[in-house]
Amino acid sequence: MNNKDRYIINTNLDKLVNNTNYNALRSECIQRNMLSQTMASRIESMAQDEITRHKKLFEKITKRGPKAFDTLLNICQQMFPKAYSILKPSSNDHQMHSTHNPQRVRSVSCNVAPKAYSFRGPGDVEDGKMNNIASNALVEESKCMLEVYPDILPTTFSVKLSNGPSETHPKVPAYPMKSRNRGVAFIVNVITFLKDVHPKRNGADIDGRNLISIFQQLGFVVFYYEDITMADLKELLVQLKDSEHLSCDCFAFYILSHGDHRKGSDYIFLHDNSILRVEDLLTEFNTVNCTRLVRKPKLFFISICRGVQSDLGLYRLSTNTERDGMIDSRKPLPSNIATYCDMLVCYATVPGFAAHRDTNTGSWFVESMCKIWSEHAHDTDVEILMKLVGEYAATYRTETAALQTICTEQRGFFKQLYLNPGYYELPSEL
Repeated sequence: MNNKDRYIINTNLDKLVNNTNYNALRSECIQRNMLSQTMASRIESMAQDEITRHKKLFEKITKRGPKAFDTLLNICQQMFPKAYSILKPSSNDHQMHSTHNPQRVRSVSCNVAPKAYSFRGPGDVEDGKMNNIASNALVEESKCMLEVYPDILPTTFSVKLSNGPSETHPKVPAYPMKSRNRGVAFIVNVITFLKDVHPKRNGADIDGRNLISIFQQLGFVVFYYEDITMADLKELLVQLKDSEHLSCDCFAFYILSHGDHRKGSDYIFLHDNSILRVEDLLTEFNTVNCTRLVRKPKLFFISICRGVQSDLGLYRLSTNTERDGMIDSRKPLPSNIATYCDMLVCYATVPGFAAHRDTNTGSWFVESMCKIWSEHAHDTDVEILMKLVGEYAATYRTETAALQTICTEQRGFFKQLYLNPGYYELPSEL
């Protein structure tokens, strides 16, 4: 549901409650698959009085995907004429909400017609640096709206639920992961590319379904987008960072596409063939550029190739070394919070090597992660989970015996992170 439709509902809650019948509306929402029986029961168990329950029903509708407003309009048009006139004060507005409106944005794909960029953005390398993703203006205008992805049924992987908080290491504390606002998962899945510059990523749609299901079972609010352009990504990040969704325990960013590793940097290709540098993506969520996530765990999953070599198991000595930086003692530290902290970055493979994807079951990285997380996330912290994912993924082989080694990097990720699926200590907020 776009922000304008959501605003209409939220600012007219009292009027809508007075002009609709809760039981009838609830029944229609379930019949039209806008709500499940479980969601409706949860509303009733959490809201004690009838008016609050009625309002919670409308609030829940605002979070039920891109077609929710049209479905509500149709219900009200047939059963609650006064409520319909509140939601649609004039006939001109109906065109905006019609599912046939060509300007309407789908939650999983929000492409724009390609136009020329008026600036050097990510993908245009200048002196080895790239511009900040969200701060630059574009000639082209993105039609993307931030939309919570509707709940889907579990796929192949069913997450085991936690019986309570896991025991932490006596010397390593854990990030708080007990509230109903458990986390946000922002997933970008680039499957096709304009003008077929890069081959279609067959089987990537399976990855998308599996990831949506896993993160929803973990209690995360999921945003999922396919085949987005650089303009789309910029707009979505602006909306995400301005939203209340980031008032959560944990944030996860998952991107799947073709990519490469050149001169020490990792690059991701988007639908319009623009290039996103991984470092620029991480910069968007550091403590300077995303204060809502300060001291909160931030997980980044980069499912791309980082080269073209197939790993056949031969021993290779790295020729690249890193230099430790030096602190300038003449300059005082600007803050006691590091610019990059509480970040765990997970790559599908190591630099220089290809990542593999099965056209029938999806990528090795995603399939391994979904399997391990569904079986062990209830009692195992995330860093150990990723070790298990790496161990499991290492058992895969191609027809030419090529294998794959996942890679993780932590930036100030000094605490344990238990996902505690199904366990909530704080009061629920619908």
